[in-house]
Amino acid sequence: MTDKSDYVLGPAVADWDTLKKPLSVDPITFEIIRHKLAAINEEQALALKAVSVSPIVAGAGDFNNALFTADGRLASMGPQVVFHSGAMPVILRHVMEDFADEEFADGDMYIVNDPYKGAVHHPDVSIMAPLFFKGRLVAWAGVTAHQVDMGGMAVGSVSVRATEKQQEGLMMPPMRIIEKGKLRKDVWRMIMNMTRQPQMVGLDLSGFIASNVVARDRLTELMEQYGADTILTVMEELIRYSERKTREHLQTLPDGEVRTCGYLDHDGRENKVYRTDVKIIKEGDRLTIDMSASSPQASGYINCTEGCLVGAVFGGVAPLLGSGIPWNQGILNSIEVIAPRGLICNAVAPAATGAATIGQGWIITLTTAHAISKLLALSEDSRKHSQGVTHGTMAALFTGDTNQHGEPFGNQLIDAQIGGGGANPFGDGLDQTGCFVSPRPHIPNIEYNEIHSPMLFLYRSFFPDTGGDGEQRGGRAAGTAWTPHGVERLRCSLTSHGVEVPISYGQFGGYPGVCSNAMIIHESDVRDKFARGRMPLKLDDVRAPIDLDELGGRAQVLEAKQDELPLYPGDIVQYTWQGGGGYGDPLQRAPDAVAADVASGYVSARRALDVYGVVPGESPAATELRRERMRRERLANASPPLHGTANDYETGAALSRFGAGLVLARDEREQLQFECECGHVFCGAGENWKEHAARHSLEEGELPPGIRLHETMELVGYLCPACGRQHSLDVKERGAAPLHDLKIARWVSPEKHL
Repeated sequence: MTDKSDYVLGPAVADWDTLKKPLSVDPITFEIIRHKLAAINEEQALALKAVSVSPIVAGAGDFNNALFTADGRLASMGPQVVFHSGAMPVILRHVMEDFADEEFADGDMYIVNDPYKGAVHHPDVSIMAPLFFKGRLVAWAGVTAHQVDMGGMAVGSVSVRATEKQQEGLMMPPMRIIEKGKLRKDVWRMIMNMTRQPQMVGLDLSGFIASNVVARDRLTELMEQYGADTILTVMEELIRYSERKTREHLQTLPDGEVRTCGYLDHDGRENKVYRTDVKIIKEGDRLTIDMSASSPQASGYINCTEGCLVGAVFGGVAPLLGSGIPWNQGILNSIEVIAPRGLICNAVAPAATGAATIGQGWIITLTTAHAISKLLALSEDSRKHSQGVTHGTMAALFTGDTNQHGEPFGNQLIDAQIGGGGANPFGDGLDQTGCFVSPRPHIPNIEYNEIHSPMLFLYRSFFPDTGGDGEQRGGRAAGTAWTPHGVERLRCSLTSHGVEVPISYGQFGGYPGVCSNAMIIHESDVRDKFARGRMPLKLDDVRAPIDLDELGGRAQVLEAKQDELPLYPGDIVQYTWQGGGGYGDPLQRAPDAVAADVASGYVSARRALDVYGVVPGESPAATELRRERMRRERLANASPPLHGTANDYETGAALSRFGAGLVLARDEREQLQFECECGHVFCGAGENWKEHAARHSLEEGELPPGIRLHETMELVGYLCPACGRQHSLDVKERGAAPLHDLKIARWVSPEKHL
């Protein structure tokens, strides 16, 4: 039995008598006020961006804002970074606990950035404000945003060398920064004293305060117009509505378990691989996310704590399960999360957490979304929301020192938000789709970066053959390169992942997107080439976009985590990130679509032949013959199933598909079973179908270009032993048993919930 202390959220128990009650206000008033609350969130964001000059906040939109009930539940949020909104209720709980012996006053505001008090990681600073109406505490407003620098051992405050929280920079437990409308100058001076960028951080925090003031003023206006009780009732109804709709959606899905394991390479000290094991148990209207089998916390800076964990789960669940549902506490009320303390996903002090967002938190979101997609794929109505992983990595490049104007300078390039989208059952992934944690991505344009930073950009580009191959193809990967400009030196560090583990997983036989790749070309003659109007680029190869033979210089390939190093004029920083995961077996892709991909430059002619079995211009019959030969070759090179199919299994009546070609069926005895579309029966629906599939481990020479694997990992395809169709392509620990990623306990007929 799970210990109560292992629950981060939950257990989730529905009070259906309450959830099904009619609205306490008329529907028109409900709709008007809920949209007015959303408008307040939008105006909060505008106020922050109007004050901020940070390339991270104003340029990249790495922030979010929200309104909460008086007891700290999320009622309405902005559409920026979902991570932040999911974590802010945890922050607010700590504010209330730490100030339990004091009364909150009108005009107070509280600042927090300690990950052990709810912050996602310490560069993400929050300011929370209690909101009063006629002397009564009625709500809270909050805003969180990433800061360019909060002190510590490295520019940008994310230090590869950190092994404990005290080394990472200023970390504030809940502190009162505004007291009854007056700024606490002692707290302000402490913050400004710690950051390397006091002007920029000061403007950001001023924007936070302005954002909360806007929320206060607009909410007050609403209460004066409609009455406080009406507004508060709508906030409660919003949460109740979202919980009811989420639970109703869950009831339309079959009961059982789905599972995905995600992997994070390098902890800043050692190039080890850490596992995030997400098992989702769906029972009726309950969804349990169990991470108990994840790796222990790391000695380096990649861990996350409760706030990041909750925010990351929210980021993986809300965009998929909550499609069409207002994102608020109601969705969180519908799920429970189990993560024992001391794991990499729920670390205990004093573990370092500087890379929580772009490390463990990112992996939690993507792994959760991948598992949720498997569950949704079993529903005819919900399958459209199933997809391969979108934007599997975040490569955060930190730079600092002195800029071209002689001023203190610091920046975090987050161009990697130009992520490749995951494919879905009905379409290819987008080339520029943002990411799950940021549904409204903002990527600073190159000119903005060059004005703010001492950098000269050489390119920003998409690359062919980088999205995961599949019946539907993943979106392409992108990358950029730049060189210091106007300065004698810069300091630079890189925090990334997915360099030796592809995490942009495909679904149901689709390939993952390519791995991240970063290098520094030292002492090149790029400035001379530029002066002569020449730039030796070859943007058809994600592994080497710059022609080193012509450019000259010495290439240094970077690991996933790169400690701070100096850059000088002539040095070039070049990095690319992962494309989106594919969906379905590539040999099922329409030949005309492959030909169009080749013509448009998305896919090379060589890849069209080797992976898709298509030569543009060939007849359909010739393509099908080639594909049949490739399926036979797959089986000839594969290992036989670990367990054969029982003799008493016969083809049943199809109920639904698990992905593109794996069928859930019911036999004559009313037993559920897994079959291939060709009619071959794998096993019963409670067994691990992969143990009844042929297995093909892709070795070094067979890996797609751009995919690297850590020595402890392998890429394994699971095939129908009768027809050779690929139903899954898994990134897994070498030698581990096939992941039991689907177990159906009860089928739910779609008609039951019409």
